[in-house]
Amino acid sequence: MSNSKWKNGFLKTGLPLEYVTANILNKMGHSIFGEYPYIRPNESGELKEFSIDIRTHKCLDSKERLFILDMLVECKYRQPGTTWIFSPYPTDSMPIGLVQSTEDLVPVRLQGHSLWNFEKSIGYCVSGVELMNNGGGNTDGSKHGVFQLRYGMPVLLKHLYELTVEHTWSNGRNIDFLCPILVTTAEIRVIKPNIELENFLEASELDDISEVKEAIILNERTGPQLQSFSDKLAEEFINSKPELEMRLKELAKVLVGKEWESRYAPDIDTIRRSFGQSAERVLVINYKFFEKVILKLEKALMEDIDTEKVYAKIEDKQNMFSLLKV
Repeated sequence: MSNSKWKNGFLKTGLPLEYVTANILNKMGHSIFGEYPYIRPNESGELKEFSIDIRTHKCLDSKERLFILDMLVECKYRQPGTTWIFSPYPTDSMPIGLVQSTEDLVPVRLQGHSLWNFEKSIGYCVSGVELMNNGGGNTDGSKHGVFQLRYGMPVLLKHLYELTVEHTWSNGRNIDFLCPILVTTAEIRVIKPNIELENFLEASELDDISEVKEAIILNERTGPQLQSFSDKLAEEFINSKPELEMRLKELAKVLVGKEWESRYAPDIDTIRRSFGQSAERVLVINYKFFEKVILKLEKALMEDIDTEKVYAKIEDKQNMFSLLKV
């Protein structure tokens, strides 16, 4: 087998990109759990096992409190010269909510401003296409990898919700943050603002109509099948935890103060909706900037963790939930 043949074939499997990505995460202090398998319906509606390339876990703060970053990472290798071009979110009012968390189930709240600023600095997009170096193009691009992540997120959220309800760590000062990430070797570009059709027709270079980005946040509403899948997981979680409603009612009693005059404490419907919301957004990163972007994400989370406000402490008496006001 000639060098070029084995090399091209090996790179196309995606394993080298997975290996490099996992090594970067390991160097950054993330624990790597390998693939993340889960069951979901296939295109025919039949239940089948799928998997995401990498599941990670990193403790961001463990001094008298426990804050953890959990990530699902899918790796997509593309031949050199491949470009993914995305359309920017069409309004100035951008969605917020890349990172999901278990915050609603504990008596601790973070301001979240640094994470919001991180998301705005990355920017939201709504759709994308793939251009190959031979002039070909397709509308698939990142879709397959994003599809895997969008189905995996509510599965992981359910698991972490269950752990939060079943176990008490740091007297309730514990939050898991969940983030879905697609890493690619494709160049990432975003269409420039205020571009007319004539601009596309007259463009001679991609630079005329688009800008290179380190990463983007792809925002997509859940389709009927994905929403049904998320709703099913939500009902499974709620029905398996009859103590959940009482827990939320007890939390509502301590989540008081000026900051709660214009907001509501989470209830069962909040938890139910969070499953579908967890599947709506994916962080897409060019592999050259992977470590840089993850460091920015971790920095934003740490800044928000420093804004922690503790409203009560959880006592675990013979597996019974009990709140003590502080």
